Amino acid sequence: MMLRCPSCHISHSLDQVVSDDAARELMGLMGTLPKEVSRPLVAYLGLFRSKSRALAWERALRLCQEVIALDPNGGQHSPRLGAALSETVEALRAKQQQGGWKPLTGHNYLKRVLESLEAVPMQAPAAPTPASALPVATGKSATRDTISQVLGRWNTEDAHE
Repeated sequence: MMLRCPSCHISHSLDQVVSDDAARELMGLMGTLPKEVSRPLVAYLGLFRSKSRALAWERALRLCQEVIALDPNGGQHSPRLGAALSETVEALRAKQQQGGWKPLTGHNYLKRVLESLEAVPMQAPAAPTPASALPVATGKSATRDTISQVLGRWNTEDAHE
């Protein structure tokens, strides 16, 4: 079975990934991270890859461990780390589009973004809607209406985050 990286678009066999110690450790580490951190981290790792070469598993693992060590929440995977990774990836991809860009060699840009985010207080997430506030419905059309209302609330809650 072939796997394709969404960031660097390199294809690897699942057998190769499982048989390589660094690849297996990287996948295990990524699996412990919340999606708000792991998704932008994968994209961030792609910024270290040159156009002509794949990123070695050992280097990807080391870079991932270094990024996690930068977490301002002491390794608890704070939302600031995910936000900083996303902001870094967006900014550097814009530079890539302009041309003359070279792959990253260190985490200095990410460190500056993290510092700027630490200076600005993060908003607390919106409180979830209590179950008692959800509408009660019976019948198929009422169930559809209830689902639409709940999804509408989730969408507006997500928009405020």
